[in-house]
Amino acid sequence: MDAELKQRINYEIIDLEQKRESYSARLDQLTGYKGAFLRWAKHDNNTYYYMKPHGSQSYGYVNKSRQLEVQCVKEVRFLEEAIQRIDRNIALLKSLDDGYMPYDPSSVATSLPQIYRCSVPPVPELYQRASAKWKSASLEFQKKYPENYPEHKQHWTSDRVKVKTISELLLYEKFKDAGLNPIYELPLVMKDYGPAMYPDLTVLSPIDMKTEIYIEYVGRLDKPGYCEAFARRINRYIANGYKPGVNLFFVFGGKDGEVDSLQISKVIADIFGIRGTAA
Repeated sequence: MDAELKQRINYEIIDLEQKRESYSARLDQLTGYKGAFLRWAKHDNNTYYYMKPHGSQSYGYVNKSRQLEVQCVKEVRFLEEAIQRIDRNIALLKSLDDGYMPYDPSSVATSLPQIYRCSVPPVPELYQRASAKWKSASLEFQKKYPENYPEHKQHWTSDRVKVKTISELLLYEKFKDAGLNPIYELPLVMKDYGPAMYPDLTVLSPIDMKTEIYIEYVGRLDKPGYCEAFARRINRYIANGYKPGVNLFFVFGGKDGEVDSLQISKVIADIFGIRGTAA
C-alpha cells in the first residue's frame, strides 16, 4: 500500500478507536437508561416527555424534576449510534488496509510470471519517491503535536532541523547521507492511549516502502537514571506491539556517551543493507 495512504488509515483507525473507548466508557455510566424509549407531546408551546424504561410495558410521564433522565436516554441513543458507526468505519478501513494491492512498478512486476516481467525503475529511485511522499505527509502530521522539549534543542542539521545533542545530529546526518530521509522526533501515537512518544529518528523502510522504522540513540547507560528511563521506554514500545530488530532499532553510544560513528554505519548496513556508509 502507498505509505502515505497506509499512514493516514492507521492514524484514522487509532483516532476512531480512541473515540470509541471514550464513548463506551460514558455509555457504561448510563447503563440504567439503555433500552428505554421516549415519547413526547406538545401543548401551548410546551413539550411533555413520557418514558418507558427497559423491561417496562408502559410509558410514564416525566415531570420537570426528572428532566435529566430524558437527557440521559437521548445521550444513550446518540452513543449507541455513534459506536455503531465507528465500528463500521473501523471495519471498512481495516478491510481496505488488508485488501489493498500495491501498484508500484516493482510490486506489479514481481507478482507476474518471469516471462512477463519487464524492467522497472531501480529500487533506490522508487524508494526516494515513496519516502519523499511519506516524509511530506508525516511532517504535516507532526505539526499537530507540540515539540518535544524545544528548549533543549541546540544544534542544526544540514537541512535545518534542530536537534538536542551532537550525537543525535550525527545520527541524523548518517541516515540522511544513506538516502533514508529521516524525520527527527516524529510523534508516535501508541495503542495504550498514553502520551505520544518521540523516537529520535523515524524512517521509511526501503524493503517494503511502507513500514515505519524507529531509531533510538542510547548514549548514557552508565547513568542509573538514564538506564531506568531507557528500560521504561523499551517496555512501552514492546507493550504496544513494536519489535526490536523488526521495526525498532537502537544505536548505543560509546564510552561516557561518546558518539560511535562506526556503530551507526553498521546499524544502517545491518538493517537496510546499505553499504559504503562507514565513517
